Amino acid sequence: MKFAEITGHKNTIDSLRELIDTDHIPHAILLGGQEGIGKMRVARAFTSYLYCLDRQNGDSCGKCPACLQNNHHNNPDVHFIFPRTGAKTKTTESFLPQWNEFIDRYSYMPKEEWARAIDAGNTVPVIYRNDAGEISRTAALSSFAYKYKTYLIWLPEKMQPECANALLKLLEEPYPDTIFILVSNEPDKLLPTIFSRTQRFNMKPLSDEEVCGILNSSGIPYPEAREIASLSEGNMIKASDMAGEGGEIKEFSGYFIQMMRLCYARNAAGIRMLGDAIAAMGREKTARYLSYCARMIRESFIYNLKEPSLNAMTRGEADFSVKFSPFINYRNVEKLMAETQRAHDDILRNGNGRLVMFDFMLKVMMQLRK
Repeated sequence: MKFAEITGHKNTIDSLRELIDTDHIPHAILLGGQEGIGKMRVARAFTSYLYCLDRQNGDSCGKCPACLQNNHHNNPDVHFIFPRTGAKTKTTESFLPQWNEFIDRYSYMPKEEWARAIDAGNTVPVIYRNDAGEISRTAALSSFAYKYKTYLIWLPEKMQPECANALLKLLEEPYPDTIFILVSNEPDKLLPTIFSRTQRFNMKPLSDEEVCGILNSSGIPYPEAREIASLSEGNMIKASDMAGEGGEIKEFSGYFIQMMRLCYARNAAGIRMLGDAIAAMGREKTARYLSYCARMIRESFIYNLKEPSLNAMTRGEADFSVKFSPFINYRNVEKLMAETQRAHDDILRNGNGRLVMFDFMLKVMMQLRK
């Protein structure tokens, strides 16, 4: 991965490049920002530039032995730490084949695809205590081939408390040849003491023009790419899904339309069966579906204002909202949004998915005819 391959984030890239060029590299860097904006792409390009033996025009050469090792994920001094499953029976190293394939195929790092790659099911992947032990062990050793050892930690907010405390000790008394790069979707969930010991870069979502350019270069016609970009919120995972690579948006749209029709018809048996099907998707995907519901409720309410420029919906969503939006009004919109958020939070707090979804749909059913 080279800086030249990255769309956007110029200020962050310029600052990271300067750290290496001036040999003022901090022992801990935090790249924070929403999912799907390319934080790991920037982290990997930074690492390539750090180790490159023939830097050219502010970028790695892509051809030297160090660059080739980084491109093939076999640099002995670069260590990836990531959420996983199997606390007692497996190690991070057990998942390296899946990890290497994942980051090559999904460079914008969709969490659900990683969970699928390691067969997580309903288990939420985390970074375990024994991962911290492995970090401590290798950090105490000298670097193998290069000046620095680098640890790229993806989603450090998923660290178990024991792991986070072990990392904190390393940040408090860092080894001079060791660099930690934390790539976080939710940096506010890190221990404050870890957060304060990093040099932080708050990375912004991609612009609509940048998302549109990426989609267009991948073969999506410009008009369609522009529409998708306007709905993506700067998130390439969401944009790729709407472009048909993942299909999650279409799946959620189908469930949402079915749910609202069943709720309006007061079909309790139907909503129970649908709730079971949605809960079977797994905890994190169910939570994403509820976030989608919140967006569609909000957009349907806005649709009533008859100002198309205020809406951010796909053509299919807009076609449904033509008939559905009258049922979302000032009498029920706040209650619907509150119930959606409550269900979302209950799912992430390990609530029973089937019960949470059935209760949520009953609440929606009671509100729709107000």
